[in-house]
Amino acid sequence: MTEVISDPNYQSLFVLWLAIAIDALWRWPQSTHPLTLMRYLVLQMGRKVVPSSNYGPSQHYISGTLAALVLLAPLIICVAILVYMAQYPVFFEAIILVALLDFGYQRQQYKKVLGSVGRNKKSLAREMVQTITARQCNSLTDIGIAKAAIESLWLKFLYLYCGVIFYFVVVGPIGALIYRLLLLTSWQWHYRTPTMTFFAKPVRNLVYLLNMPPAVIGGLAALLVSHPIKGFRAIKRSPVKDKTSLLLALMGGVLDVKLGGPAIYANKKIRYPRVGGANEVKYSHMLSAKSTINHAMIAISAFASLVMLAIAASS
Repeated sequence: MTEVISDPNYQSLFVLWLAIAIDALWRWPQSTHPLTLMRYLVLQMGRKVVPSSNYGPSQHYISGTLAALVLLAPLIICVAILVYMAQYPVFFEAIILVALLDFGYQRQQYKKVLGSVGRNKKSLAREMVQTITARQCNSLTDIGIAKAAIESLWLKFLYLYCGVIFYFVVVGPIGALIYRLLLLTSWQWHYRTPTMTFFAKPVRNLVYLLNMPPAVIGGLAALLVSHPIKGFRAIKRSPVKDKTSLLLALMGGVLDVKLGGPAIYANKKIRYPRVGGANEVKYSHMLSAKSTINHAMIAISAFASLVMLAIAASS
């Protein structure tokens, strides 16, 4: 037993279990969460160094790349050195993963949206859904609120929850840290913000590639715990084949509802294609989406645990 506890591979498995349990049972207050400070720093860095519109796209690309490197690289290097030099690195690995796996906040806000919609408090529901999506929500209808909430929870499950766990299993806590900070930077420098269109593109393109594997795994997990045939049919029917549309089509097909459609960013309406099923979103579909994602979380956690057990047993 002592050998198992002292084995680094088994210790990583225990760290994963601890982070998953804490994310399920406890909410780290946003006011004291380390990522809250990082969001502020990233946002301020973007505002200070983004070039004016007088400069060409290439200057924006260079500035965005250098800004991300200057802000994130020193932090990542310092954390990596701390973990490497620590007498008990598992302690710091646990803190890192608990901080990175903050999907519980998204579920908490989604639950608040559910409560507001259920009590027919439209204004409050708009305020709550605004906390988990980048689109403008002040003019959303009941259907729009429900769709925005479902889409946000679904995509953040894939990119945040599945992404952090995937990179922790594959490349360890520092790899998960790099991924999570890049994801955070991409969200803070949202490409739909007019001044960030070119500035955010290098980080956005990198994140697009990095979140492809966890999104595929998370999508398959959701299909396995729900309605795989409906999901695959919706993917096949999708009028466009970009990653986001296919992922929304998958969830829309599983729930048999329409997702996607027009959304407003920075006072500009973007007409995304409608994908998924045939019905409009209702309150009951919000409950079904929450249940499907919860079951997919269990499946992802079990799959990651099995992979880490196999790695530990074979080493």
